Amino acid sequence: MTVTTGAGAAVAPAATPEQLFERHFAERFTGTELAGLQAGFQDEHIVPLRGFCPPELLGPLQRETYRIMDEHGVDRKFAFDITDGTPRQMTTVGQPVIKEHGPLVHATYFSPAVKSLLSRVVGEEVHTCPYAGEHYVISRLGKNGDTHGWHWDDYTYGFILVLQAPDYRDGGFVQAVPHTSWDKENPDVHGALLKSQVRSYAFEAGDAYIVKTDTTMHRVYPIRGETSRTIVNMTWASGADLRREITHETNDVLFGGVGA
Repeated sequence: MTVTTGAGAAVAPAATPEQLFERHFAERFTGTELAGLQAGFQDEHIVPLRGFCPPELLGPLQRETYRIMDEHGVDRKFAFDITDGTPRQMTTVGQPVIKEHGPLVHATYFSPAVKSLLSRVVGEEVHTCPYAGEHYVISRLGKNGDTHGWHWDDYTYGFILVLQAPDYRDGGFVQAVPHTSWDKENPDVHGALLKSQVRSYAFEAGDAYIVKTDTTMHRVYPIRGETSRTIVNMTWASGADLRREITHETNDVLFGGVGA
């Protein structure tokens, strides 16, 4: 089916986000490229997905998230004892607001193509997070010193879509310490830093990364100067997560949980 413009030219209807993801992944994340991602994730528990976002979808996603952030963003500044006093200084928007105003973010999280790709990369089926407040959140580091300090997460997998990123010289890059563990009663960030190697990753708009967040301590290096980093964080559960009780302390404080 085609539509006709006023000038009489036939134009194919726009593809859906799901069609764009399917087409893009089939071209980019197969064969040796996919095998390399799988091996990298098994080794480091974090792997960049360079050029994850279909080019046709990047601009619309950026406009949608920037608008939501500009209209609904809440400045947060905390230090969490549960992660050994590490800081959170950022602007955030929680899941309920995004669900109402962000159809493209919602479609990305619930995309079968995205779910399939992430499952193949990590080596097991990933599941929609049972706690809606963790489905997707938006955060922006936009002021000098803003940071998402060292932490672990409650569910096994975090998927982060990067929509705006500073030059690495201005901070905002990701650091990860794999093969560590989170004892909420006695968190030990410095001990984790001493026990394992810190790996650092710079990203560009349209990139993404997936990280095994329950065993990989990670942070976003503080930004400096007049720059911004805007991302959508999406949480995925392992099969084991579905069988255990999980709390959501830091999500509820930073993003408002399901009651935002």
